[in-house]
Amino acid sequence: MLTSLRQKTHTAATGNGLKARLIRGGLGSAGIRAANRLTVLVLGIVLARALGAEGYGIYAYAFALMSLLMVVAEAGMPTLLMREVAASEGRKDWGELRGVLRHAARFVTLTSTTISLLGLLVVWWLNEKLTPTVLYTTTLMLLLLPLSAGAKTVAHAMRGLHRVVLGQAIDMLLRPMLVLALIGGIFWLWPDWRQPQIAMAVQLFAALMVLIVGWRILRYLMPSQVKTTQPVYRGREWLSSALPFTLIGGAGVINSYTDIIMLGWFTGPEEVGIYRVAVQGASLVAFSLQVANAVIAPQFSRLYAQGDMARLQRLVTQSARIVLLMAFPVALVFIAIGDTLVGWAFGAEFEAAHMPLVVLTLGQLFFVMMGPIGYLLMMTGKEKFTARSVWLGAGLNVLMNLVLISLFGLVGAAIATAVSNSIMVFFMATALFKISGINSTAFFWGR
Repeated sequence: MLTSLRQKTHTAATGNGLKARLIRGGLGSAGIRAANRLTVLVLGIVLARALGAEGYGIYAYAFALMSLLMVVAEAGMPTLLMREVAASEGRKDWGELRGVLRHAARFVTLTSTTISLLGLLVVWWLNEKLTPTVLYTTTLMLLLLPLSAGAKTVAHAMRGLHRVVLGQAIDMLLRPMLVLALIGGIFWLWPDWRQPQIAMAVQLFAALMVLIVGWRILRYLMPSQVKTTQPVYRGREWLSSALPFTLIGGAGVINSYTDIIMLGWFTGPEEVGIYRVAVQGASLVAFSLQVANAVIAPQFSRLYAQGDMARLQRLVTQSARIVLLMAFPVALVFIAIGDTLVGWAFGAEFEAAHMPLVVLTLGQLFFVMMGPIGYLLMMTGKEKFTARSVWLGAGLNVLMNLVLISLFGLVGAAIATAVSNSIMVFFMATALFKISGINSTAFFWGR
């Protein structure tokens, strides 16, 4: 089955048609995701060993806060920009293309800078209650926020111009690789600089470099007609259209970072650092599903639009079984010898991450068994239902973390996250079957 799928993919990817471009883009995206995951994992190991559990916890907590603030700072604009740039370019509407680029750049710059300044005021007000390390790390994170939002906006504009792989590489590959190289060199040459604020300062510098490089590449890729035409603006319509993207993105970020942020409230930076290691490990279980989604998601939309439900069901079932086959050994290793692996890779003080890792791994394994449910909903026009489901999961996540962290600490956070996400995806899969007749899970009822 693996050989047959690989041969079909190779055959379909050759040529210049839309299907071939989609598959090549999906394969390129899968490769970038793989390289990104490896780079981020190595970076996490370097930071954990250099900073220790407490220092790594301060750094991870600051990044979790920035991820939440980014939802408001972007307000769904990068995703909207990608869609509108692609549509304008397809219609050869150069005035609207220039207008949406300017509108998105101004909007993201204004909102992200405003949030950054408000955050700096809060930090200044609380400065006497914060340790110097937390103060400096948080301040640098707030300065990093507008640069990260700008870099993401530029990357999505490239994707709208059909430079999908290049757009992803700019933000998902270039930046973490630059950070890894700089942090590795600095921490090796100057051991006294192994502090969270230095790592955040490197992130700030890398984001600035990526933004500059990305902007220059985007200007080079821009059709010449865009540079000479008058911009056309549809500001209110664009802002209204960006709202659903904000809601979906916000719920996703809440699901991803609620446990870390609430752990920081109830415990301390050391526990946050240990838990962050567990999260990084467990995410590897679902990596095969993410890669598969990048390759086959466009085919979901095509087959559904053609009404070919039989072929769509076969594609979903076969891909789900292959992904589960790849994920299960990873999960088994983490459950059996996760403490040894964590201690070897991150250091002995992180071995306490094993039990949270086991719980999160089981949750990720269930997520994989449910199949490519998220992409199926979005590719078949059920994005509003996706938004409602994700917000249901986010609400459950917050409530369960609030209760279980106070009772069980790290393990409680892991249980809350695993259970709430499992309920969410099971609800989505069941509803998809009732609405469209698609069985998204090969494990339970695939055929």
